Amino acid sequence: HTPGLAAAQAAVKDLHIAQVDNSIITLAYAVAYPFGVFGIIVSLVLLKKILGININEQQELHRKLSVVRSNRPVSMHFNLENQQLIGQPLRKLFELFKEPIVVSRMYHNGNIITPTPETILAANDVLLVLAPKKQIENAQLLIGAPSQMNLKEAPESALTSRHIVVTRKDITHKRLGDIEELHQHNFTLTRISRAGIEMVANGDIFLQLGDTIKVVGTQEGVDHITKMLGNEVKRLEVPDIAPIFLGIVLGVILGSIPFHIGNMPVAVKIGMAGGPLIVALLLSKYGNFLYLTNYTTNSANLMLRELGITLFLASVGLSSGHNLAAAFANGDGWRWIGMGITITMVPLIVIGFIANKYFRKTYFEICGLLAGASTDPPALAFALKTAGNDIPSATYATVYPLTMILRILAAQLLILFFS
Repeated sequence: HTPGLAAAQAAVKDLHIAQVDNSIITLAYAVAYPFGVFGIIVSLVLLKKILGININEQQELHRKLSVVRSNRPVSMHFNLENQQLIGQPLRKLFELFKEPIVVSRMYHNGNIITPTPETILAANDVLLVLAPKKQIENAQLLIGAPSQMNLKEAPESALTSRHIVVTRKDITHKRLGDIEELHQHNFTLTRISRAGIEMVANGDIFLQLGDTIKVVGTQEGVDHITKMLGNEVKRLEVPDIAPIFLGIVLGVILGSIPFHIGNMPVAVKIGMAGGPLIVALLLSKYGNFLYLTNYTTNSANLMLRELGITLFLASVGLSSGHNLAAAFANGDGWRWIGMGITITMVPLIVIGFIANKYFRKTYFEICGLLAGASTDPPALAFALKTAGNDIPSATYATVYPLTMILRILAAQLLILFFS
């Protein structure tokens, strides 16, 4: 765990421990690291054998679970049969739902229109409702029976749809409900896709660069909203460097702040890795309020990540390589390898077994969980290839931030306890 190594080295330096040489720490890390990475993958393979996992059966199980658990927006046509809604504005229907819904198209008085919240509902109306899957069942109870009419493919419809990418900075960091230009009658925003997650468009969502919005409306209305949102993908190819370095600076400052725990004689720090991680999480959540642009192209993101870890590991190798032969000659290197493999594999196999037998987690979820608990991207890549889907990514992302911080603190606490 690279940030843990940095934290341990910083703790030794802060405590002025003369009998501990930082080069020994980096040497032990360099020797044990490759076997630790492979040990995680071997643990996942052993768990598959121990639990008697059949990959095809697991994939079929997740396919069924995804159908049951999915809350992605789905669309359905409904005949308006609720007499209490006839003569009422459409917003009265919206108020009956616990979650936001969208009526993207409506057959009204012989025409297919994009309704507004003030559109008056009438008998024989047909509504195309877009809502989270759990709300579709409620829609049938509140509106009426499903309709056989297909407003999307009706030849008499003058409406069109388009996917638009948000590339203008001046409309980001705002609630959809606060953007006056969006309150027009000739188009409707239906879905917003962000980082692979689809959401029903509603007034409380803050737009971000890179969001993909599906719009339904007249040709004139769709062209207008396209111009307003940008839809110039080339703009996104230019990375915004300032927020990245601001996050690094704030992270370094936060990581340098000492925290006192109980009666411990020396304060601990979350370090140069934990600080930027926490700041990144905070900026991702609250950056909108500071008018910061968090969007970075995937290629630039990967380059920064790989460059950082490569430079750090290169420095570890350069600082410890001259002692490598001596470490194996006196037997320390072999002991470090043995301890690294044991520390890596035994806890993972035990936790994986418990997660499956007592918490009923599937093998793919366990793979992501263990890869995240080890903060090991190669193990995640192995899990994703084995699963053939992105199930491991969900559990990996859930445990990764907390694990990263706890490992940084644990490295310092171990130095304090044994110094």
